[in-house]
Amino acid sequence: MKIRSLSILSLTTVLVLFLNCSRTGNENSIAVSLQGEDWGIQFDPSTEILNPDFNISSLELTTVPGNFRNINRSYRGPIWIRKSFEITKDQHDQSLALQLGRIYQSDEVFINGVLIGKNNSPFGEKPDLYSFGRPRIYPIPHNLILEGENNIVIKIDSDLSTSAGIITGPIRILTYEEAIEKNLYDSLVELIFVGFYLFIALFFFINYFKMRDKKEYLSFSILALIFSAFELSRNESRFFLWDNFTGYKFIEYGFLLILPYAFIKFIQDFFELKRFKYQLVYLVFQLVFLLVFLIIPKPVFWYNFIGYWDIHLLFVIGYAVYLTIQKLKDNVRGAWIHILALCYLLYAILKEILIERGYLGAVSSLETSFLVYLLLMTLALRFQFLLMKRKLQNRFDRLKEADSMREKIFFYMDAMITKPLLSMKEKLKTFREGVEKAKEKIILKEVMGIQSSIDSVMDDIIELSRLEVMKEVPFRDQINFVSFIKDVIPDDEITYSIKVHPDTEIYNSLDLVNSIVVRLVDFPPFKEFSHNDLIITQDLKGNVHFRFLLFHSNPKVTTRLFNELIESYETLSPNKVKWAIIQEIARLLGAKMDFKIIKRKYLKIDLGLKATAPNQAQMPIKQPGISPSPAKAPVAKEDWKVTLKKIWSRLKEIEIKLPDLKKKKK
Repeated sequence: MKIRSLSILSLTTVLVLFLNCSRTGNENSIAVSLQGEDWGIQFDPSTEILNPDFNISSLELTTVPGNFRNINRSYRGPIWIRKSFEITKDQHDQSLALQLGRIYQSDEVFINGVLIGKNNSPFGEKPDLYSFGRPRIYPIPHNLILEGENNIVIKIDSDLSTSAGIITGPIRILTYEEAIEKNLYDSLVELIFVGFYLFIALFFFINYFKMRDKKEYLSFSILALIFSAFELSRNESRFFLWDNFTGYKFIEYGFLLILPYAFIKFIQDFFELKRFKYQLVYLVFQLVFLLVFLIIPKPVFWYNFIGYWDIHLLFVIGYAVYLTIQKLKDNVRGAWIHILALCYLLYAILKEILIERGYLGAVSSLETSFLVYLLLMTLALRFQFLLMKRKLQNRFDRLKEADSMREKIFFYMDAMITKPLLSMKEKLKTFREGVEKAKEKIILKEVMGIQSSIDSVMDDIIELSRLEVMKEVPFRDQINFVSFIKDVIPDDEITYSIKVHPDTEIYNSLDLVNSIVVRLVDFPPFKEFSHNDLIITQDLKGNVHFRFLLFHSNPKVTTRLFNELIESYETLSPNKVKWAIIQEIARLLGAKMDFKIIKRKYLKIDLGLKATAPNQAQMPIKQPGISPSPAKAPVAKEDWKVTLKKIWSRLKEIEIKLPDLKKKKK
C-alpha cells in the first residue's frame, strides 16, 4: 500500500510538470499577438472610433488584457478599445481567427470597421445573453482582413461592479484550427486536473469505509469532490453536455459557497479539533446566499455578490494558518506539511483575486495549488496512518511481552514452587492426622518456613520474568558516579574501595544499577566465603568496573560456585533464579561480566559498566632545571540535568550554612 501510494504521487507530479511545460511550449505557433500597452481606450458611447480614418493618437493608451474598471470606476457605458496590427502575405493566405481571453461582461468585435462577432457568437449567429468569463474565438472573413495594416476595435459593456474588459489573455490572431485546438487543449488540461482530484477523493473515500474512525479521510474526500465539481462547472467542455450558462454559474457558485466550510471541517478533523462556536451558523449563511441566488436568477447579480464575498477566503485561510501554527507549537506530526501546503494555497487564492480584478496579468495557479495541497495532505494522511500502524504494532508487542511474561511466570512457578507446595501439603496432612501434640509446633514451624521461602521465591520469579521480556531500560539518567555508588553499597555488608575519577558520570538506569550492585553484595552463596572485597576501578576508556574478590579456604567451594555461575541451568533453584536476575540486569545495562578463579581459592567477578570521565592530559617529561607546567585537561560536557542538580545541592548547602554565618557575625 505504501509503495502504491508513493508511485501514484510520483506519477501525478510528473504529469503535472509535463502539462505545465506543454502549456508554455506551444506559444511559438501564435501568428500575431495583440497583447500589449499600445491599445487606445475611449469611455464614450460615440461610434466614431469605428471610422478607418479615426485619429488613434487622440485616445488614451492602456494595457490589454486589463480591467478597465480600475481606470474609470464611475463610468457606466460602452468602453471602446482600438489597435492596429500587421498581417504578412503568408498569414493572409491562411484561414484566420481572433482568439480572446475572458471578457467581462459583453463584447462586440470589429475588424476594419466590420462586426465579426458578439458575446461569444460569430457574426450572423444569435449572441448569447450571458457569456462573461468565457474565452472567445471569432473567425475572420478572408475578404475582410488585408495584407499589411489592419485595425481591430472591441466594444465592452459591463454591469459588473468590479470588472469590465478583457481580464485575461491570450489575445491573438492565428489559424482557426489552431484556435479551436488550443481551446480544447486548455479544457483537457483542466479535466486532467479534475481527474486527479476525483481519484484522490475516491481513494480516501474507500479507505474511510475500511477505517470508520478516520473522520479526516471522509472530510478530505468530500473537500476534493466539492472542488472537482467546482472546476467541472467552470470548464468549457461543459457546454457540450448542456448549453445553459446560467445553470452552470449557479452550480459553480453553489459549490464555491460551501467549499470554505468543507475546508475548515477537514482541518478540524485532521488536527482532531472541535468545531468553533458559530461554525454551523457560517454554513447556514452560505446556504442562505445560495437560496437568494435561486430566488434572483441573475448571473450578473451573483457575480457582483461573489466579487465581495471571495475576500473572506483570505480570512478562512488565515484561520487555517493560525490553527496549524498552534499545532506546530505542540509538535503535532503533519503540521509542517500542512503549513507548506497552506502557504502555496494562500498565494494562489490571492493571485486569483488579483487576476479576477485585473490587477495582475498572469496565469492562474489555483488548479495547481489545490492539486499540490491534495498531494501534500495525502502524504500527511498516509504518514499518520503509518504512525497509527506503528502504535498498534507497539501495543501488540507489549501485549506479546505480557503474554510471554505470564508464560515464564507459570513455568518458573511450576519449576520452583511445586515441590515446596507438595511438601507443605504432606506436612499439613501429617499435622491433621497427627496424635502427638508435641510435634505439632515443629510441623507448623516448618510449614511457616516453607511459606516464607515461597514468598521470597515468588518475588524473584516475577522480577526475573519482567526483566526477561524487557528489550531495553525504560528510563536513563545521568549522575555523578562516585556520589551515587557510595549511597548504593551497604557499608556493613562488604569491604570496598573506590578508585575512580571524582568527575566520572554514569548515564544509565540508576534503579537497575542500584539493584545489580545490591544483589551482588547480598548474593547468598557469597556468604559462605570468609572474605568478600569489592574494588571499583576505571579503565582507560573511562568505563567503571566492579571487581568482587571472594576467598574460601576450601578450593572445592570456590570451584563449585564458579561452575554454578557459568553453567546453563536445566534445573532451577532459589539461588539460580537470583543469579539469573543479575544476568538479565547486566544485559539491560549493557554491562559485561567476567568470572575467573585465581590460585584455586580466589573467585574474581568483574562487572563492567559504561561511564564517561574527563580525559587526563599526559604530563610532559621532566627535564633537569625545568619545571613543567601542568597541562589543562579538556573540559567534559556535562548534562544539563546534572548541572541543575549540582546547583540545587549547592543552594541547599548555602541555605544550611547561612544561619551559622549570621551567628558568627553577631
